[in-house]
Amino acid sequence: MENITSNIEIQLRLIKVQETGFFMDTAKLSSITNTDPELFNIEIGLQVLPDLTKDVLDLQLIVRYLLREDSENIKVVELQTSNFFKIFNLSNVLSITDKELTDKNNVIPTLVGIALGTLRGILVVKAVGTILSEYPIPIVNPTDLCKGIHKD
Repeated sequence: MENITSNIEIQLRLIKVQETGFFMDTAKLSSITNTDPELFNIEIGLQVLPDLTKDVLDLQLIVRYLLREDSENIKVVELQTSNFFKIFNLSNVLSITDKELTDKNNVIPTLVGIALGTLRGILVVKAVGTILSEYPIPIVNPTDLCKGIHKD
């Protein structure tokens, strides 16, 4: 994803947050007694799906918690969300050529930060009473997550 910075006013709003997938291995999680900070590998993924005809941007996030057990990583939690943002005149904010997405005003990292906070909040509620309540989604730089975004 290429960033080009210019100073324009951007009008946007979050119109919908939708949980699109959830898996939790409660049996495996309830058997864990170790609270080692390195107990889990946590993976976060991002997909950006703009609809220029409707001025809507769908930011899809996924988080996976992989339990480090012996020499394996065992998936114990996976949560996916779609965060729909209405961005007025989206084509003035983003441009799409072939598979390249250009963020003309560097707005996507801000939206990713919002979506990550939402994802974190959803997982906190779902993790109540499990070992995962000790392992919230870590703080991540949204700009780092946005590197390498391409339109699919």
